[in-house]
Parts: sequence; C-alpha cells; structure tokens
Amino acid sequence: MLREQRYKQIVHAVEQDILDGKYKIGDKVPSINSWRIRTGLSRSSIVLALDELKSRGIIEAEQSIGYFISSTRVDFVHRILLIFNEMNLFKEDLYRSIIRSLGPGSIVDIVFYNWDRSTFDMLLDNMAGKYTVYVVMPGPFEDIEPKLRRLGGKVILVDDFAVSLQGLFSSVGQDFANDTYDALVSGLQRIRPYREIILVQKNSKEPESRYDGLKRFCHDYQFEAGYLKTMENMPVKPGALYLTPDDREIVNILSSSQRQGLTAGMDFGLITYNETVLKEILAGGITTLSTDFIKMGETVAELIRDKEIRTIRNPWKLIIRKSL
Repeated sequence: MLREQRYKQIVHAVEQDILDGKYKIGDKVPSINSWRIRTGLSRSSIVLALDELKSRGIIEAEQSIGYFISSTRVDFVHRILLIFNEMNLFKEDLYRSIIRSLGPGSIVDIVFYNWDRSTFDMLLDNMAGKYTVYVVMPGPFEDIEPKLRRLGGKVILVDDFAVSLQGLFSSVGQDFANDTYDALVSGLQRIRPYREIILVQKNSKEPESRYDGLKRFCHDYQFEAGYLKTMENMPVKPGALYLTPDDREIVNILSSSQRQGLTAGMDFGLITYNETVLKEILAGGITTLSTDFIKMGETVAELIRDKEIRTIRNPWKLIIRKSL
C-alpha cells in the first residue's frame, strides 16, 4: 500500500508538469537515478511509476538513452483531495464553490478528520502521492510542515492554520482577530446602545484570537469586554451584546431570554459567526459575522491554477438583522 501510494507522486509530478507547460512532446524526463535523488524512492518504485506512464502513452523509452514525452494528453485537469476538519452548512458552501469554480475536468475527493490529530496524521500519510493538489484545513495543529511537504503535490491551506505556515504554501483563510475588530467597527452605530460585549465560546477548536479582536475593539470604543465558556443555565444580561460561533449557545441564549421575557435586538443583542440560511429566519433574523465561504472556494480554485505561492485574507461580511 505504501509503495503503491508513493510511486504515484512521480506519475502526478509528470502529469502536473505537462499541465503547467513544462513538458512538450519529445522532451526528456528525468532518469531513474535523478528520480531517486529527487524523491528518495527505491528503483523498483520509480520503475513502477515510469511503467504506468508508458502504459498510458504519456512517455516512451529509447534504449540506452532514456524516457521522453510522447503525449501531452492527460485525462484530467487536476486530481484534488480536500482534507476538511468537519462538514457543516457553511463548509458545504465552500465545497460546492470549489467544485463550481474549478469547472469540468477535475477529479475532487473529500475526507474528514473531525478535529482528531491522529486521524489527520493518518490521512496525510495514507494519501501522500495520490493527488496533484491537496486542499488542507489543518486548524490549530502544530508541527505539520514536514507531513505537508511529503504529500508530493501542491498544498493549499484554507480557513484556519498556524501563522508559521504562511508563505510556505499557498493559503486563503480568516484573520479572526482583525475580522472581528473590523466587523464590529463597521456596525458601530448599531452597537453603541450596548454597554458590554460578551464572547461565548468554549470549544477548543474555536480560535481564541476572536477575543483579541473583541478586546481591542472594546478598548478603542469604550465598551466592557466579557468572555464566557457557555450560557447554559445562565441569565441573559439586559443591555449586553453577545457574540458566539456555537449553535448550541444560540439556543442557550435564546431560551434564557425567552424565560426572562427579553427580546433580541431590543433588550439585548446577538451576533453569531458563520452565515447559514437558518439564521435568516431564526428569532426573526440573527445578525451574522461571517467569512465569505463562496469567495473562499473561488479563491481556492484560483490558487490551484496559480503557479506562485500566495497568502490571501478572505473577506468577511457583517449581515445585520433584527437581533442587533
């Protein structure tokens, strides 16, 4: 299994070089010894890769001379693996946007590791060399650069990832601190009536940098900043504005306010992260601070086609509704 997956990196490298215009018919491809130095693979694995390319008519061998490109026709534009932390409504928007923006001719597979580091590492090991492009959502995991480099294809990081990886791979993601700060500034006129702004966030997978942006905004514009891990069994503070990325906390806040006879947008405020269609109608309409996952998918497609390494901050949007 391991031998089979690793030899594929040579097959995919030749295919990608053809797609990038680096090879034309008649061009010589690296020798077996050159591939050994470049990849560290055994001779038998390299021969296996060259045999597959020959069987597909992409290369031909000339005895005592080497291997040459005999056809530049490949049966796909890209072979892409999406490695996502989880699937939810807004990640589905991202997935569909990537598919739509790539257009025909690409093979796209998707796998999930559900925030588990051991599963994530296993996926990287097992999928190495099988795809030409890897779109990876690594979340808060550290020390993953060596594994990403061993994948053997182009790596694009999406959504949330360690700052230390920026510039090493193409990436499009959220800037959670600045997105929170800038969005609150954009809604300042609607936020002014509130005395305190409270972030409700307990899940370890959620970025703490959101609170950094909130604290900076509260300092600059004279609000009190608060942080709670949960609103379960807690009363809603009249005059407070709550921010939360957690759908369970939306339920906790709205349930408590209903018991207290308080109304969102009148007695207290509510902003949630990540836009979904349900938030348009829930409680008469909930204000959302969301990255644009449709745009993120379009940018991923651009980065797949782009030969340069680029780091792109995905745009955010504050959608104001009745709860603010």
